[in-house]
Amino acid sequence: MAFDKVPHERLLYKLEKFDITGKLRLWIRSWLCKRFQHVCLEGVTSEWVEVLSGVPQGSVLGPILFLLYINDLDESVKISLLKFADDTKILSEDDNIQLQLDLDTLLKW
Repeated sequence: MAFDKVPHERLLYKLEKFDITGKLRLWIRSWLCKRFQHVCLEGVTSEWVEVLSGVPQGSVLGPILFLLYINDLDESVKISLLKFADDTKILSEDDNIQLQLDLDTLLKW
């Protein structure tokens, strides 16, 4: 589910910050963008819509792009975070005020 939430344009912006530019960035852009999908249920098919977010699951590159996207998640918080794939755990030591401040910051992120 988290892999589906990655906005393509914001991911591409972050890739530039990692100095992933030029032909490689253009290739990633063409791999992510201009994809369309539709839903078919009991013989009824929806309209085709452009996919504006998400990294393709089941690919080798998808999880790597996701990790690059969330890499800065813990830069603006004081509590410790443990990140593994699409799972993030908060390590808090009974400082409820700081925990709430950091949760608010993560929500804005």
